Amino acid sequence: MVFVRGADQAEFVSRLRGVSGDRVLLVPVDVGKRSAMSMVANQLGEVIVDPFEFLLDRPGVDQLLGQVAGAEDASDAAVVRFGIEAAGHYHRTLTTALQTEQVEVVELHPGAVHKARAEMGQRRLKSDLRDLAAMVELMARGTGRSSRWEDDPIAIQAVWSTHRHRKVKARVTMSVQILSQLDLVFPGLGDCFKDVLRAKGGHTILRHSPDPVRIARMGPDGLRTFVGNRGVRMARSKATLIVATAQRALLVPNGERKARMRVLQADMAIYDKICGEIDKAEAELAKVIGDTPASVLTSLPGVGITRASAYGAALGDPWRFASAAAAWRYSGLVPIQYESAGKKRAGMRISREGSAPLREAILEIGKGLSDHHPEFKAYKRSKIAQGKKKTIAAVAVAHRAHRLAFAMVTTQSVFDPDLWHQSTVGGPVTATKSDRNDVTRPPPLTMTAAR
Repeated sequence: MVFVRGADQAEFVSRLRGVSGDRVLLVPVDVGKRSAMSMVANQLGEVIVDPFEFLLDRPGVDQLLGQVAGAEDASDAAVVRFGIEAAGHYHRTLTTALQTEQVEVVELHPGAVHKARAEMGQRRLKSDLRDLAAMVELMARGTGRSSRWEDDPIAIQAVWSTHRHRKVKARVTMSVQILSQLDLVFPGLGDCFKDVLRAKGGHTILRHSPDPVRIARMGPDGLRTFVGNRGVRMARSKATLIVATAQRALLVPNGERKARMRVLQADMAIYDKICGEIDKAEAELAKVIGDTPASVLTSLPGVGITRASAYGAALGDPWRFASAAAAWRYSGLVPIQYESAGKKRAGMRISREGSAPLREAILEIGKGLSDHHPEFKAYKRSKIAQGKKKTIAAVAVAHRAHRLAFAMVTTQSVFDPDLWHQSTVGGPVTATKSDRNDVTRPPPLTMTAAR
């Protein structure tokens, strides 16, 4: 029998057959930063234990389990299910602690809790108690994703991939700040390099002497010696260009310029530290990727360790998804669908309801392939030639790339260019049969053997 909310709901309902509702206990937990609220209710909606607050520490967990144990004995419970709202990262430690106690835990999406509260006529009346009531309603329907976070290579990969992603965003922010300061400290220096921050000569000047007055006094030979003493070789033509730029530069008042110069050098020190963290994260990803399903993705053109790791970390256990289409919907890249009374609304944007990291990772896989594989490049050009916007063409390429990547990780097969060419020479790849189950709450994160 097929259930609208997929395998998790099917498994939960199968355990309820023949069990009276007053013997099924539901324990919603609304997690905060330092404490949480909970209560105990049964499948019929009766409150067994009034709402109570507990701290998110070991004694607090013991208090929660003690309250539930008392209710379990009093009700002769046959099924006890904890439901935790997956709010940010605060729920992770409590989830781990409860799993250690071998209790059943499911995660509830905050958006689902909000909608359930709206159904109760309390959309704008948010409180911990109302959230608990909404969570009981959801759990009684069998809503919730089984939560099984394990200490495996995929989890380690996710940690380092997330760390790298944050640091890359920080580097972009620092780059903008540095370049804005440079326009007032040393105007024109950025135009001397394709990327002044990445070029060794430009980086050395920014780090040690972003002073156009001093650079102008050095002359080309002096500048070459200056950077040479710091391990960088600079062509005479490049040095001549930089000195000429320094001589022509318009300068702000001397006191302000020197203050800005100090700020610029301080920002460069932070920038270098961020770059070091990115390098460290990439080194750690290189160590762990061989133990994860995503390792086969490095055989794709334009997909290296960082792109493969980001996709693998965001996807988690690939075998938890029934198909590539299910994972695609979980990414939120599917278009918004509106259909009523036989009428469809066209031109809808992507839903964005799902995993943002997976969405970004899929788009990156598509970008890598469209930049380095001739057939993916031609496919993107054909979409643009059809009048599609570049963003829409990128999503189309990402869809094709995702289906290829998903097949590779689930079968653990490396990329075969000849086989791929044979599969596409007859025309576009046909989509697999759509999964009818609700995939917005995917199955548990557990590694299983490749099928």
